[in-house]
Amino acid sequence: MEEWEQYFLRNPAPQGFNASCDQLKKFCGQHAGHHPIALVTSGGTTVPLERNTVRFVDNFSAGTRGAASTEYFLAQGYAVIFLHREKSVVPFFRHLNPSFLLNSLQENSEGGLQLLPQHSSQVYPIWKNYQRIMSEERLLFLTFTSLSDYLWLLRATTQYLQQLAPSSLLYLAAAVSDFYIPQDQMAEHKIQSASGPLTVTLQLVPKMLSPLVSLWGPDLFVASFKLETDSEKLIEKATGALKRYKHKLVIGNLLQTRRTEVTLVAEEQSHVVKLTQLQQQEGVEIEKFIVEEVCGCHKKFT
Repeated sequence: MEEWEQYFLRNPAPQGFNASCDQLKKFCGQHAGHHPIALVTSGGTTVPLERNTVRFVDNFSAGTRGAASTEYFLAQGYAVIFLHREKSVVPFFRHLNPSFLLNSLQENSEGGLQLLPQHSSQVYPIWKNYQRIMSEERLLFLTFTSLSDYLWLLRATTQYLQQLAPSSLLYLAAAVSDFYIPQDQMAEHKIQSASGPLTVTLQLVPKMLSPLVSLWGPDLFVASFKLETDSEKLIEKATGALKRYKHKLVIGNLLQTRRTEVTLVAEEQSHVVKLTQLQQQEGVEIEKFIVEEVCGCHKKFT
């Protein structure tokens, strides 16, 4: 038995999993033959230390890249399954933080609330675009918290999209934990500090990209991300991942420059996508260009 199979045997499906599968089935059925579908994964996964979780190990990711990319996939005509960490950054809403909203409202003559005129022009196009997308039912929100939640939903979504290949793609922008504690090795209840210093042994998470590409979605266009802190290792690691898992595209980025520069690594070539100084000053998001490149590669793939 493969390690990834053992993982799913040892870690049960998350609560609400069947309901999520029903949503996936309905969404895929609605758009089959009408829109290409992109799965965008976003945000970080947690690794619980207890079964009744109080403490957990988290991953660095707010979900900004996935949320922004989702908007650009929608602009390209895709339907999007947005599989994201609960309470992470989400498309459209990301533009409207709570402090902005509270400072943008005023009471009207009828005792209700309305936007200040100077903010209406900023909010209206976001609201209008969101309403249009939701009326077309082109955006499905699915949430996860733990590593196990994420992997169960990732496998299910990939298997549904495989039925629509090659018109579907996977854009794997989530920050997935490399280590975890198997359920049968977790404490059941809150770990008590009175017991003294805590020593935790973490196991390696099986490399799920391998069965994803070879078994769950062999006919899908798959783009993964590779985050590094050492520029000298970035291309080497991205190329190595491409050769190892045999998917179509690795988007490499450095922690220090991830908002302004990425390297797209395909089987036969790689090239850099970089924002100019002017684009940075104007608030252009690099995700716009990443998604355009991915969509172009996907069209050639199909």
